[in-house]
This record gives sequence, C-alpha cells and structure tokens, in this order.
Amino acid sequence: MFSDSHCHMDGFESEQQLMEVLERAAVSNLDIILTMAMSLESSEEAIRLARTHRVVLAAVGIHPWNAVAPTDELCRRLEELATTEGVVALGEIGLDYARSPQTATEQRELLKYEMSLAREKGLPVNLHCREAHADMMGLLRGEAGSGLTGNIHGFSGDSDMLKDWLEIGFYIAIGRAVLRDMPGLEEAVTRIPSDRLLTETDATPRGQSAGPAEVVAVAEKVAALRGVTTEEIGRTATANLKRLLKL
Repeated sequence: MFSDSHCHMDGFESEQQLMEVLERAAVSNLDIILTMAMSLESSEEAIRLARTHRVVLAAVGIHPWNAVAPTDELCRRLEELATTEGVVALGEIGLDYARSPQTATEQRELLKYEMSLAREKGLPVNLHCREAHADMMGLLRGEAGSGLTGNIHGFSGDSDMLKDWLEIGFYIAIGRAVLRDMPGLEEAVTRIPSDRLLTETDATPRGQSAGPAEVVAVAEKVAALRGVTTEEIGRTATANLKRLLKL
C-alpha cells in the first residue's frame, strides 16, 4: 500500500491519458492520491477529479507563484471551495522567494489568510517553501497552539531545517529529490520520526512518465536509507497521511 501526498492531476490533454495514469497507480497499489491546486480554477478541477475517482482526494488553494492580495471576493471563493465535499486539505500554498520574490508581500498576506481558513475549517495545509524558510517559520511559530496542522511538501533540506519543521509538529513529505545525490537530504531522511513521514511525487501531466506510481521509487530509496522494506515505508506513509487528513 502506497500513497502520493502531493501531485497535480489536472491538465491532462484527454480523459484517456488521465485514466492511464490512474491505472498505473492502481497496479502499483496506491491507496491515496492527493491532488493539489494552483489557482481557483485548478481547485475546481481538483474537486471534480475527487468526485469522479475514488482514489483521488482534493486540496484547494492558490500557489505562491500565483499569489495576489487576499481580497474579500477571493477570500469568499476560497472559503466556498474549502467547504466543498471531497476537499481534505489546503494546498499547494506557501512562500516562494526563489521564483517570485517580487510578490513576497502578497504571498505572506495570502498565506496568512489561507492558514486561518485551514484552522477555522479543521483542514491541514500542504506547504510549498523555497528560499523563505525564516519567514515561513516565523508565520508557523505564530500559529503555535492554534490547532493548525500540515506538512512541508517536497522537503529537500538538511537536518537543521528538518528540526525546525518537526518542532512545530509538521509532517515531512519526501519526494523525487531523494532520488538525486543529495547527502544532506539523505541524512535528514534517516532522522524523520516514523510517525511524521509522508511520500509524494509532485507529478504533473507535463513531462511525467509514471505519475503518482513513481512514489514507489521514492519509497524504495527512503527504505534503503532507513534500513527497512519498501512495503513498510508505504504502509507507514499511508497511515500517516490518513491520520493527517482525518480519514
């Protein structure tokens, strides 16, 4: 049993391509595919996919690349989406100063609102963070004791950064970065508590080969680093994701 805690299942050129990816996931024994949103429009598509395919669950939100100031109308629409049946998280949301430093202020304001919405609705957050670790920690530590839960998506940091995320109680999602030669990340992977580990692919319809099924390769590498079986990593990560999503 495996799970992909972060991928993008919208935007396929045809329903047949989507079904082929889902069939590969089924063959690979994936129990959960959590599809992320990038915008209001892709949030709506994530919800449609979750309603249509049992294995797919939906996260809604606005990616930091698309960040704008949280107007009253935007907040109203996000709240409407967050309370729609099939939605289990807010994501992909966060901060990205590497690609979009010019919208740093808008990113922070939007993320503050999205986190408050997640807290109010009892939903976890699936966070993107690139070259914004200090600001992200500042925001999250300000949420201490509020009940906010979530995970860092595609963790690729070292053991020091890992410690920060663990101290605030977040789960750690390991993705395809672990398949590259990154000694700092490999050491960090061995230090993740078993009850905080998630697996993901960040797969998209564009340029991906196996889609969420590639999470098995991620689990294999994590298992090798931690000295356990691939199946154990799959079971552990899936149980953790279900707990985080309150399934």
